[in-house]
Amino acid sequence: MRASTAIAADSELLSKVVGLLLEVDDKVCSVVLIGSFAWFPDLARDIDIVVITESDLPTDAYWEAVADFPKPVDVIVLRRGEKAKGLVLALRTGVLLWGDEGAIEEAIANMPVPTLKDAQDWLELARDALREGFAETDPDRQDKRFRNAFNLLFEAARVAAMWFLDTEEGRWGELRRQLPNPFSEQFRQFINTLHIAYWYDGDYPQERVEEEFDRWHREVSAFIEGLRQLKGA
Repeated sequence: MRASTAIAADSELLSKVVGLLLEVDDKVCSVVLIGSFAWFPDLARDIDIVVITESDLPTDAYWEAVADFPKPVDVIVLRRGEKAKGLVLALRTGVLLWGDEGAIEEAIANMPVPTLKDAQDWLELARDALREGFAETDPDRQDKRFRNAFNLLFEAARVAAMWFLDTEEGRWGELRRQLPNPFSEQFRQFINTLHIAYWYDGDYPQERVEEEFDRWHREVSAFIEGLRQLKGA
């Protein structure tokens, strides 16, 4: 789980969502924020929530609880002990809003690690985010989409590293330490540039966004292909 400074300004809004869910279910173990609202709330069309509960309430009960909320809320319900399956990566990178982190660990434990296809999917999503950025007319929103595009390239590299190492470990610092050279050094560059400088700090070359994106797209693609060849896949 990660902490998000991006949601600090929306803490009251999110607290209200949590409150509505707790009113309908007193057996909730965890409430997790996933998706774009966790990192770029002003770009997000809705709020994506995962509820882990010991209750057998139907999913409709949770949807109805937030049906009249000012911003659309999508709720996914996991029963305590149920495996996260397709939600594993979302939960690993999500933000715990309320409850027990142990319930999340149970949901993602012993699940298959990401695949090489997952890494390729992130590359495609990065390209989509770049196109969305060029389609934006508002400078602030365009900036956020460009930053997101660079960070999705980092996510592609991170997922590829998890696949190569056959690990559920998603912390980028630990992945870098486990990767062999020269991949460890390449991954360090992805962390420092794509994830920290370009995404977190927003310090990317704004006068040549597409050229810079293409350059890093090639770098990440080569990184993924190198890992594939080394693993013999």
